[in-house]
Amino acid sequence: MKEYRRITRGRRAGQVASPWRKGVRPECIHEYGIAELLNVVYDYYDLRPIIDENAVRKAYNEIAGELVSKLTQSVSFKDGVLTLKFDTATLRQEVFYRRTSLMEKINAKLPEPIVKEINVY
Repeated sequence: MKEYRRITRGRRAGQVASPWRKGVRPECIHEYGIAELLNVVYDYYDLRPIIDENAVRKAYNEIAGELVSKLTQSVSFKDGVLTLKFDTATLRQEVFYRRTSLMEKINAKLPEPIVKEINVY
């Protein structure tokens, strides 16, 4: 078995100079993927609503197109409800009639369906 040298100075004094340190229990060594680690961080710091809102906004802008996105006054997403505000009544009425198909398209773009309702103002 290979001998490891101990670090005697600095912040890591007392540790073993090896990627596999002596005395580390095997159950303490975990291998996670980056996606799993990010999900843990998002849940721990309660960032999931912010990430979901950004994903929904991006999907809406891709689906609605450049002109409708520019004419949309505000887009907000909270607790499964996407709220869209428009300046023009005709565009508001058109989106109101097509909100179910818009919701299905947005949910299809997302990894999991999170939009439950669309309110148009």
